[in-house]
Amino acid sequence: MVNIDNLKIASLQVSIFTPAVLFSKTKVLERMIGNFAHSFDGDTVAIPIPEDAPKEIPRITLHSADGKLKLDIAESRINLFRYRKDNDVGIDTSQILDFSFRVIEEYKDCTQSTIGRLALVVVRFIGNEKAASTLARYFCRERFTKELFDHAHNFEIHSHKKYTLEKFNENSWVRCQTGWSEKDNQPIILVIQDINTFAEELETSDFSLEQVKAFLQVAHREQEQILCQYFPKKE
Repeated sequence: MVNIDNLKIASLQVSIFTPAVLFSKTKVLERMIGNFAHSFDGDTVAIPIPEDAPKEIPRITLHSADGKLKLDIAESRINLFRYRKDNDVGIDTSQILDFSFRVIEEYKDCTQSTIGRLALVVVRFIGNEKAASTLARYFCRERFTKELFDHAHNFEIHSHKKYTLEKFNENSWVRCQTGWSEKDNQPIILVIQDINTFAEELETSDFSLEQVKAFLQVAHREQEQILCQYFPKKE
């Protein structure tokens, strides 16, 4: 049975959206490498891009040598990823959220960017030979699992809520779905949680660093509570 104790974190993503930014590829590279060279000690990608290219296209991508960290920097947003690797016993979410904040802090100072939107995405997984039927039985009445979802090859259920949490207007997505592991192509159950501030407030919001830190704490805590409601601890 799936429960919060046996779901492992596959990846964690922190994103900020920047509708206004004084972007200089040279300055950003110098700042990121100068402050985080030990973390981003792998390949650096900074391919020349036409000035009129879409702002969503990353101008800079930094990696850690072990493949656990990736930082995409575009003019309109930055995404920091922490990926699970085979030698990971677990992922320290508090540590990576603190690291993400320090990256955002340096980036905002370097570019004088306006932060108009925030997001935290966490993907968890568990191996399961009968992933589709397990999810269907967990969420659906017996009549549906026998008559409609019997022998399902894939199964997924999505929930989207919009509400205000500690002064943040938030979207909260939960996606429970089947998938396949990259390592051995075995069936798995994925639980994807995405909490982000409203897209329609991108141009009118200007989050301070204190608000960014608060959002990361609030969103992480909310995701943990939601996960406990979906998949309670085994009694």
